Amino acid sequence: MDDRLSKACVNLRVVPVDLLDALCSLSGRPSPPSGSHPVRRVYEHVLHAAASLPLGALQPGDVSAATEVRAGLLNADVPPPSDAAARCIQHTVDDLGPADLWTLVHGTAMTRDDLAWGAAATLARERLEQPDSLGEIAAQAIVDEFAERTPCRWGRHHSDAVRSALYRTLADLADVLLEVSESSPTPLAWSTHDDVRRASAVIGGVVHDVLVQNAENPPSSAQPVWQHPLPPATRTAWQWRITNGPACRASHGCGPFPSALAARHAAECAITALAAGRCSL
Repeated sequence: MDDRLSKACVNLRVVPVDLLDALCSLSGRPSPPSGSHPVRRVYEHVLHAAASLPLGALQPGDVSAATEVRAGLLNADVPPPSDAAARCIQHTVDDLGPADLWTLVHGTAMTRDDLAWGAAATLARERLEQPDSLGEIAAQAIVDEFAERTPCRWGRHHSDAVRSALYRTLADLADVLLEVSESSPTPLAWSTHDDVRRASAVIGGVVHDVLVQNAENPPSSAQPVWQHPLPPATRTAWQWRITNGPACRASHGCGPFPSALAARHAAECAITALAAGRCSL
C-alpha cells in the first residue's frame, strides 16, 4: 500500500479496506456501493493518484485550489503536483460516458451548492463577457433547470456543469486524504451516550474534556438534489468542544463538520496542537 494511504489508515485507526468509506465520511459524502461499482472505481482511482503525491510537498486544499484555477475561478499559482492531480481528476471525469456520469452524480449525493459551483465554472470557461451578477443569475438558472429535466434532456451546459461539479467533489476527496495522511491526531478513548461522544486528555497536568455533538443542520442547498439511498433525508452537522479544569475555566469549539468521524478527528488534532503549545483555549 502507498505510504500516504498507510498513514491515513493509522491516523483514522481503520483497516485499509475501510479507508475509502472513512474518507467519504470525512468529506461529507456517502460511501459508494461495494464491489466494482463505477463510483467506487472512480474514487479509488483518484485516491491512488493523490496517494502518489509526495509527503510534505502540499497543503490540504491545494488540489481543490488547482481545480478552481483550471476552471477559471481562481487566479493563483499552485504547486505543479496539485495541478497534475487536478488534471488527472479532470481526465477521469471527462472519460465517463453518459450512463457512468449519471451514476456518479447520483452516487456522490450531489447538492445544489455543488451544481452552482459547476455552473459557475462552466460559464467561466466560456469567458462570458458580462457582469458577475449576470453570471451568477445565469449559473443559478442552469441549477434551477436540473429539477425540471431528466438526464436524457440535459443540454451541453447541464452536462458541463455536472462534470465541473464532479471535478471539485473528487478534488475535495483528494484533499481529505492529504490532510489525514499528514495530520497528527492524539488517539482518545471515546464513549458514546445519546449520540454524544466524550473523551478526555491530560495536558500539562490539567484534564481537558472533549465533546463531539450535533451542530446546526446544514442549509437546504447542501442537501442532495437527487436523493441517495444511503444517507438520511436530512444531513446532520457536528461540532467539537474542548474544556479544561474542574470548573471548565476555558473552552473552545469548532464546527460544523459533515460527520461525527470528521469532528472526532479534528478534535484529536486540536488536542495534539494544544499539547504542543501551538494553540490555546
